[in-house]
Order: sequence, then structure tokens, then C-alpha cells
Amino acid sequence: MIGRRGVVGLSGAALLPRALTAQPAPRRLGVLAPFAQPTLGELLQVLQDGLRAQGLEPGRDVLIEVRHSDQPARDFGPLAAELAALKPAVVLALGPTATALMLAATAAAPVPIVSIGDLVAAGHADQLGRPSGRVTGLSFLPVALNAKRLELLAELLPRGSVVLNLIDLTPLPEAAQQIEQAARQLGVVAQAAHVNTPTEVERAFARAPAQRVAGVNVLASPFLHGLRALIIELALRARLPTIFQWPETAREGGLLGYGPSNAAMFRQLAGYVARILRGARPSELPIEQPTKIELAVNLRTARAIGVTVPRTLLLRATEVVE
Repeated sequence: MIGRRGVVGLSGAALLPRALTAQPAPRRLGVLAPFAQPTLGELLQVLQDGLRAQGLEPGRDVLIEVRHSDQPARDFGPLAAELAALKPAVVLALGPTATALMLAATAAAPVPIVSIGDLVAAGHADQLGRPSGRVTGLSFLPVALNAKRLELLAELLPRGSVVLNLIDLTPLPEAAQQIEQAARQLGVVAQAAHVNTPTEVERAFARAPAQRVAGVNVLASPFLHGLRALIIELALRARLPTIFQWPETAREGGLLGYGPSNAAMFRQLAGYVARILRGARPSELPIEQPTKIELAVNLRTARAIGVTVPRTLLLRATEVVE
């Protein structure tokens, strides 16, 4: 179990004196995340497996220092300062808020940062090909995919339906504009719910019947991904079709999941970390975009909430959970 402060990958060999092991001291990898277990634990396991595939053994070659918050993302700045004080060789910052906090916390002693999100739109990198700053990583265009998820969800709904868009309090500025534009083109009504705590998510679902909500679009957000079990439960109870940002969520009970594979992206992030630990600079590592976008459909959930998934949607699915 990884707590608010955690060290991942320690082994008995890592605790022995260096002279006895004849191994160089492990380099520190800091990880800053706005969400905790079980999501973080699962993804850290993927990250460790990815490092092993790169020839780096957690505990022997890499000491992973984890800081996360169960509170809203705006409240975990002190955790960034804790990581910076450890003087890591590289930091993995999960999401735009975590990246901004780590950039500020390490301004006096700059360290490379590997991040995930729309890095150029968030202002953390100037370009994809040769980022001139100290941030590189994966850019999966969350704003554009949010609008595409609305389009997929609309295929299940009558024209004129109200779609509740769950948004945390740290979205990219253009996210709401793209959702509104997509809603007009699709003939649905976009209803925004700005949430940043589990209680606010519960209140958004409680208001849904009065607002005649017919479906829920969960916008890209590390925080909302951490709350996916709660959102799935509330959606099942309300019998509302819901689409999430990661295809893996459909396996856990979400109706639809659309986006790049979360696990695949963490394996890619491990490659960035390995190259930086071996001396590469962020400017030498182009920011990559996912080559595969997946659509997962859970038919068990569809039956539970009384929704018929169109055959046209099923034919486009990369995974169907029966």
C-alpha cells in the first residue's frame, strides 16, 4: 500500500552498504500525482515493469519517491516541495497541475521533468519536436478527445438530450469551449458540473434528475480518474450511460472508455525516465503522441442500465466486455 509519502521498489540489496553490494547508489525518481490508491499503485507497477524492460531495476538502480494527495489538486503544492528537497535526478509529474508545481518547486535547482497531458497547450513545452525547456513526455490531446467522447456518447442518446460534463477545477481554458461547440454540432445540450471533491461529484449526480441529464461525459483529469469507482457506482445507480477517458475503465464497469491505453502510456513514460537517467536531456527527447486510440464498451453495464449500444458503435470498438 502506497501512502501519501512512499518509496517504491526497495529491496534487501538496496539496504546493504554500497561496498558490500558493489552497486552504484540508485538514482532518485520523484513521482507527483493528484490521486492515490488503487489507481496510482496499479500505474506504478506498470512503470516499474517498464523500467525493468529498459534494464533498470527499481531499488537497485532507481529509487522511486512518491508523493500524492487525496485532496483537490490545488492543495498538494507542499508535496512538490518535499520531492524537490530530495533532489531527484528526474521527476514524473502526472498532469498539468503536477507539472506546474514541480517546475516551480525545482526552479532553483532545475531537474528534468517527464509529464503527461497536452504539454504545449498547457505552456509546459514550446513544441513537440524539440522542446526547449526541461519538460518532455507524452501529449495525448485531452481537449480534442473530450469532444470526441461527447460525440460517441451522443450516439446512444436522442437528439436534444442533456449531457452532464464532469470537469475538475483545473481544466485547460479551451476545454469548455470545445465541448460547447461539439454539443451544438451534435444536437445535444452540454451541462457542466465543476467538481473537485468526491462530495461535489455526488452532488452533481444528485442534481442530474432535475436537469434531465441523459448521459455523463467524464472529462480528462487525473483527479476524476482517481474517482472513477465512485462515478461508475453513481452512474449505475442513476442508470446513466457514461464515457471515460481511458479504455481500461470500461473493464471496471464504465459503459464506454475512449482514449489511449493508460498502461501503454506509462510504459512509454518509463522509456523517457530511463533515457534521462542515462544522460539524455529533455530537448533531445521529442514529445510523443499516442499512435493508437481505443474504444472499449461494457455490454454488462449497458444491460444493467437498460441502454442499447448501436451496432455501428460496437463495430468500431477495440474491446467489448461481455
